[in-house]
Amino acid sequence: MSEPLSTSLPQVTFYTKAGCHLCEQAREMLDNIAAEIDYELTEIDIRSDPALFEQYRYRIPVIIINTTYVVEGRIEYSQEPDLRKGMGM
Repeated sequence: MSEPLSTSLPQVTFYTKAGCHLCEQAREMLDNIAAEIDYELTEIDIRSDPALFEQYRYRIPVIIINTTYVVEGRIEYSQEPDLRKGMGM
C-alpha cells in the first residue's frame, strides 16, 4: 500500500518592513515566482514585535522556506534559483 502524496504548499516567511527598498525588490522576486508555483506566503513586518526588530533589523529582507533559512539582505536575481529549489521547483 502506497502512502498518499503530500499536497501541502511550500510555506514562505518573508521578514520585511515598510520603506525598505531591498524588501521591495525581494517581494517582486517572490511575485515572479508566484506566477509559476503556488506557495503560502506569510509576510511579517519586523516593526510589529520588538524582538523581531532586534533579530532582523540589519538582515532584512529575510526569506525562509519551510522553516529553512534561504536568503537574506541584498537578494540578487541570481539567487532566484535557490528560492525556486526551496519551493520544490
